[in-house]
This record gives sequence, structure tokens and C-alpha cells, in this order.
Amino acid sequence: MFKSKTLKKMIFISLVSLMLVLSFSSCLVEGKTLTEKNNGDSFSLEINDVINIKLISNPTTGYRWVLIEEIDGSIISLIDSEFIQSKKDKELVGTGGYEIFSFKAIPKGKTSIILNYERPWEDEVEPLETFEIIILVD
Repeated sequence: MFKSKTLKKMIFISLVSLMLVLSFSSCLVEGKTLTEKNNGDSFSLEINDVINIKLISNPTTGYRWVLIEEIDGSIISLIDSEFIQSKKDKELVGTGGYEIFSFKAIPKGKTSIILNYERPWEDEVEPLETFEIIILVD
């Protein structure tokens, strides 16, 4: 009897833990969220601040957002990137959504983040769009 109750508690705790991990796995990293409207802007961050760049995307067309220049990893680091399908079109095949890039400010300095919306395998073809911001870490 004792072993059965202990086993049930362990299974329950494991299931609850798994549900929590899964529910938080597709969440944005906490921080300020930027969109296409912020293209060309400059931002001041403090050390350890996080910014998320959320851009409309449809990878089923072959296009995706690509970090075209290595960011200065001594000033800001890419901590996560993911694609999230649009909720309203979840049941439709080939629908778009958002690509989200999360960056964390490390020490003081100035750098830029440049993303191109392109088909990575197409050489010498202009990107459909470019997103660029300047980051100043104080």
C-alpha cells in the first residue's frame, strides 16, 4: 500500500513538471519585443537586458530570417530563436507565423543586428526584406 501511494505521487509530480516545462518551452524569453515597426531604430540596453525580435515569416515558402553578419558576441549574444505558427491558421498546412530571435546584452558597447528575409541557398539574390537595429549597451 505504501509503495503504491509513493509511486502515484512520483508519477503525479513528474506529469506536473513535464506540463510546466512544455507550457513554458514556446514562450518568449522575458524582455522587450521588437517588430517590423522598429526597423532602423536604435536601442539602449543595460547589461543583462533581453530583447526579442518578432518578425513575420513563412518558412514553407523557403524564406526565413537569417542573421547576415555575425553579431559582436562580446556585446550581445543570441540566446534563442524559434518559429511560431500563427494561432489562427494552426490547422492549415503551409501557413506562416513569426520567427523570434532573443538577444541578451552582455557588457558595454555598441553593435548592430541585421537580419535578411531570404532563401539561404539562393546566391546573389537580393533578400525580400532586411531588418536592422543598432544596440547600445550602457
